[in-house]
Amino acid sequence: MKKTLITFIISIFFVNSSFPQINTESQLQESSKSAIIWLNNINSENYPQAYTGLSDQITTRFDSLDWMSGVDQMMVSFGEFGGRREVSREFKSSMEGLPDGYYAVFQYESNYKNTLQHSEQLILHQDDKRNWRILDYSYEFKDGEGHIEE
Repeated sequence: MKKTLITFIISIFFVNSSFPQINTESQLQESSKSAIIWLNNINSENYPQAYTGLSDQITTRFDSLDWMSGVDQMMVSFGEFGGRREVSREFKSSMEGLPDGYYAVFQYESNYKNTLQHSEQLILHQDDKRNWRILDYSYEFKDGEGHIEE
């Protein structure tokens, strides 16, 4: 009887200690889907749909037409899109300067015709309806002609 009770207690401990890991992975998978959809909308010039994927913190600061015009200018300067690879992902329950909540940070290596060593970062947060929304998009690159696979 003691052996069964000890086994039961140990199994409860492992189940409870692994739940946050499972939940974190689940949140990252869901947020990754939203990130990919948003990036695909940007790269296919579907800016109105990309705008709907933005956080309220962004849409209340930027008129949709101004935002779409700015994104279009940025994408034209990058040149033809040649691909993207995720290099890291991280789940956070708090971020400096932001209220507690669920956040996901994704880093990508990207390939555009007019840039070299192009990296992109997306920060998403989960809104009150449990939808993942884009909170921030940032990038770094060196000027130059990148390599596009033909």
